[in-house]
Amino acid sequence: MFGQDTQILWKFSGIGKLRVTWFFNDQPFPNNDRLQVTETDDGTSILTVRQAELGDQGVYTAKSTNAFGEAEAQTTLKIDYIKPAINTNLNTALKVTKGAILTLKVVASGTPKPHTVWMKDDNELTPNDRIQVTISTGDDDKYTLTILNVQ
Repeated sequence: MFGQDTQILWKFSGIGKLRVTWFFNDQPFPNNDRLQVTETDDGTSILTVRQAELGDQGVYTAKSTNAFGEAEAQTTLKIDYIKPAINTNLNTALKVTKGAILTLKVVASGTPKPHTVWMKDDNELTPNDRIQVTISTGDDDKYTLTILNVQ
């Protein structure tokens, strides 16, 4: 799942010291803060992907070599995500009296968390003295638009 840690484990066996090299889409990659390889005494090589991103999707290969030859194991990692959705009960033909206060609320969800903006006539509304945008976070993000002194 997007944003969560995942692990790929392969156990290799052979005579003598085994050297395991990992590849992503046929390219070797170094250990970094997000992609870490650890090895156990029993021949298990573990790739940990921290906070998985969509760019982490692809083919992962572990190649084990020793003095007598090599073996490899391969898997495809797919990152689950949830398409953005806006849940609302907004009236599409809303009428507001000039000078009144207008408050609109929606809930946006998705993984990764969607970037949500309020728009009017295909233009993004920018918060100012009259326009207030608030976001309350939790399981679902609630977005509130308040317009003071509607014109």
